[in-house]
Amino acid sequence: MIIRVLPQLNSRQQWIDFCRRETPYCFVDQPECLVDFQSTHLQITLLSNRTQGKDAIKYSLGSRRSVEPAWKLIRACNWDLSAVVAGLEQMDFSSNVRDNSLLGVHTDLTARKFFSKERSVVAPSKVGLLKPLKIAPEIWHAENLLRLLANGQYQDLRSEQIALPGTQGNTSSGGIPVPSINSLRLMLLDRPWEWIGQPHGDRLHLFRERQPMVSLIPDFTPPGPRLKSKGNARQQYL
Repeated sequence: MIIRVLPQLNSRQQWIDFCRRETPYCFVDQPECLVDFQSTHLQITLLSNRTQGKDAIKYSLGSRRSVEPAWKLIRACNWDLSAVVAGLEQMDFSSNVRDNSLLGVHTDLTARKFFSKERSVVAPSKVGLLKPLKIAPEIWHAENLLRLLANGQYQDLRSEQIALPGTQGNTSSGGIPVPSINSLRLMLLDRPWEWIGQPHGDRLHLFRERQPMVSLIPDFTPPGPRLKSKGNARQQYL
């Protein structure tokens, strides 16, 4: 799944267009967050200045019976996601789940505030500002892997996947072909919490859900000047 990045959600038409998508799930630039409309609940994960999902605050708003309470809240905030977030940040969440009659939009509306379960979520603003690595990081989470790949700071990229019996790979070792760098970037951006890098000797192995995908040799030499391209990294790869 390619996650779309929207500049904002601050009008009725923008919300309608968002909810008409096959999967109403996207990043928003202002305020910087991840928005997910699941059935009758609106989930908002705040990402400003955060890249680790487990550190990101998540709000869940809705009703078990109908989507209408969530829509009434959005309408009450004049269709402005920033107003929704601002109101949530001012509320007292002294209990885990509560009937937030303060919102004054529907007695069936409940709101929860908790920390995101995902281990790593890369905020949209980070995608276009991936600085080169100078040294090996202590933890090879998704953002550091993206920085390495985006700046071409690697050598000898190899596939570490093993072809299943009866399948044919076109690599000399008989394994699965090496995915393209663009494919790797998209997979890291799509589900960053599934990825981790582990050094083995001079090679760095990239695992997805504990399964080896590729390996490479990190090279921390600063990259040369880049040619100008149209758009930023988000527009190019998302």
